[in-house]
Amino acid sequence: MRRIAKILLSGVASLALALTIGIGTSATAEAASSCNTALKSYGTVKKGSKGKSAKAAECLLKKAGYSGIKKNGKFSAREVKALKKFQKKVKLAKTGTVNRRTWVALLSRGSKPLLKYGKKGAAVKRLQTALTATGRKLPATGYFGPMTRDAVKSLQRAQGWKATGKATKGVWRVLQSGDAKIKTSKAKKAKKKAKSSSTKGKSKGEIALAFAKKQIGDRYVYGGDGPNAWDCSGLTQAAWRKAGVKLPHSAGGQYRKGKKVSKSNLKKGDLVFFYSGISHVGIYAGNGKVLHASRPGKPVGYIKMKYMPYQGARRY
Repeated sequence: MRRIAKILLSGVASLALALTIGIGTSATAEAASSCNTALKSYGTVKKGSKGKSAKAAECLLKKAGYSGIKKNGKFSAREVKALKKFQKKVKLAKTGTVNRRTWVALLSRGSKPLLKYGKKGAAVKRLQTALTATGRKLPATGYFGPMTRDAVKSLQRAQGWKATGKATKGVWRVLQSGDAKIKTSKAKKAKKKAKSSSTKGKSKGEIALAFAKKQIGDRYVYGGDGPNAWDCSGLTQAAWRKAGVKLPHSAGGQYRKGKKVSKSNLKKGDLVFFYSGISHVGIYAGNGKVLHASRPGKPVGYIKMKYMPYQGARRY
């Protein structure tokens, strides 16, 4: 009997040891692949990027359900491919680069609960990290306190909404689509102001074209008039508005305005119209090229005029 008891005790001890080793190994592996997506700032991540931001982006893509992602802090071609799929899904430009708007969309992805002062939990932390990515820096505490309320109010005011300080479905929607207004630092604002002063001496057409160039890579949305999504006439309307000219939001309406320009006398910034019935418009960019918002799934960019049926041009 003693011998049997000894054997049983030995077996139990061996099993306990095996379980301890197994659990320890699993815990070590889990710790090695742990994710920290609550960063103090979110830098641009692209193919070849390394470090905390790269690993955070990998973790978020993995959590979003994209397979084959290695959470090793080295942003590879595989991660770029997954990122483009995510950007396409949320209707951001498929750049394969994690810029500020993509960070906001990745960090806020998920449910859209109503959050207000005093709330706690993972959803609050998700909101705080997304707001940090918009430039409204917050500690990711998971508690909806005064700082979080003020950041939400700042976002709502920037969107032109009533500043309630509550994270409603509308707040989540602009975050998850990447359409949330980015808060610019004072240094960047000063730089932007200096750039605007450099427009002095330029023609209206050059000012309009310069504005349109800044929208390259933005997505196409029917009826879009900015700031991050456009249709063809929405882009040209905003571009010429920058030059001080008011135009209607339609290709046909813009065609009926301004001075008629011959194809041989085109200058940068002139609006160029295409297709029978005047159903498309772009901005002449020189060298036979047009800058335009073309169609869904195709970001704002250049095209050679010869690829579309030319109907006429206007200068304002």
